[in-house]
Amino acid sequence: MKKFFVSIFFLHLFCQAKTPNLRWAADIESGVPNVFYIPSDPEKVTGFEYDIAQEIANCLGRKLEFVACDWDLLVPSLQRGNCDMVLNAIDRDSWISLCNPAQIALSKPYYITHLQLVVLKTSPFNSFSDCAEHTIGILKQARHAENALKKLQNVSIVIYDDEVKAYDDLKNKRLDGVLLDYPESYYYKQIDSDVRLVKDAFQPIQYVCMVHVKNTALLAQINAAIDHLKTTGRLKEILQHWALWNNETEQYFKKNAMESYVQAVKETQMDSNHFYVMCLPIFAKAAWVTLKISLVAMFLALLMGAPLGIFRTYGGPFIRCIVSVYIECVRGTPLLVQLLLIYYGLPTLAPYLQQPFSEWVCLSPFVAGVVALAINYSAYEAEIYRAGLLSVPAGQMEAARALGMSHFQALIHVIFPQAFRTIIPPVTNDFIMLLQDSSLVSMITIVELTRTYQCLAATHFNYLQTGLLVAGFYLLLGFPFIRLARYFEKKFTNKIRRNI
Repeated sequence: MKKFFVSIFFLHLFCQAKTPNLRWAADIESGVPNVFYIPSDPEKVTGFEYDIAQEIANCLGRKLEFVACDWDLLVPSLQRGNCDMVLNAIDRDSWISLCNPAQIALSKPYYITHLQLVVLKTSPFNSFSDCAEHTIGILKQARHAENALKKLQNVSIVIYDDEVKAYDDLKNKRLDGVLLDYPESYYYKQIDSDVRLVKDAFQPIQYVCMVHVKNTALLAQINAAIDHLKTTGRLKEILQHWALWNNETEQYFKKNAMESYVQAVKETQMDSNHFYVMCLPIFAKAAWVTLKISLVAMFLALLMGAPLGIFRTYGGPFIRCIVSVYIECVRGTPLLVQLLLIYYGLPTLAPYLQQPFSEWVCLSPFVAGVVALAINYSAYEAEIYRAGLLSVPAGQMEAARALGMSHFQALIHVIFPQAFRTIIPPVTNDFIMLLQDSSLVSMITIVELTRTYQCLAATHFNYLQTGLLVAGFYLLLGFPFIRLARYFEKKFTNKIRRNI
């Protein structure tokens, strides 16, 4: 009997191992009510699209795994295999015209909504046509909104990364209106009593899931899951729970998830102390991610920069030429381009490479971020090393050789110690810059300090307090290294003076 239960246990583990997670990608900055952090527990994600994704995973008998990704990189992440599906307010008509049908497949719609114009209460706007001759804000992904506005005369369109900034400009009267999908417009109307929704609804929008075109089995399963959710009424329950169900007329309920969220946001906004206490552990975890990436990348950059600087200073003509080309190419191209090239570009070479090289080019987000930062900063460190070596008077080398030292011994015992004191300040400055540039790794699905700031600020409609908090974390991360650099600088200065 004991052996029987043991066998059942291992069979259960085996079955679990054979069932991979359903990796769902979305931009956490999509905001409420799509996908956002829970105000009372910012470590957890919620939203009506989260609920739908969870139900789809349940229908497929798989565990849902959330993959945070910037909106512009949702499709590349899907193509690269970082996720199984994208469910993130994807407008069917817009993506049919934009996506390559040979790479992306779209599911059946899981939600129908429309564009909604939001204006200040004092605005004279009564219909969408009033947008003519005015300035309207939209989101960068809202191509359907942009196309609708272009049909009007002399409309000035301003594109934003997130709705929070658009609404700030509306409140500050830099915009005459904001054109968003109805769910986002409805949420902000509940939060801010100074705005109103223009009554006319237009241009229906169908939200669909995206999968890789080769994953036909998953697409069929998702479509079957959506049909099942419709048939059983579960989809209607989710949308009603978020006050988003609409069968010709919107149906609102006395108590729903949207109202609960609005109340939670208002409570956290009123109590700033509670807000800070709530966000501190979240930022602490994100700061640890930033620090790990920065330390490893800087260590590798210093290791790579040292020989590059030496070779460019003391190498032969051919070696100096090669090193110079490397340094100028790395310094002459943006870090973001290098990062995207390493993470998204290299895997495209995998089909043409043999094992294990085909696996080596498919780097994890953490490794890709570290490699990109290390390569980029190695060029700058090489120039710092070279400047430090050239700052040592030529007579020092001649004196060391006159005392019987070899060229290598003179470098190790005479030149390097003096150069090291010179390079400490610029190397420290570079590390502080690398700490800040590490925010770019959020483009490859890593949720670090800056990315966490963007997500929490968008969730809580609070860029000021959250921004001050994240700025404080960056200062705390860099300050110990500044003090450490000054200590070594004084130590080496005193040592050189004693030797003199």
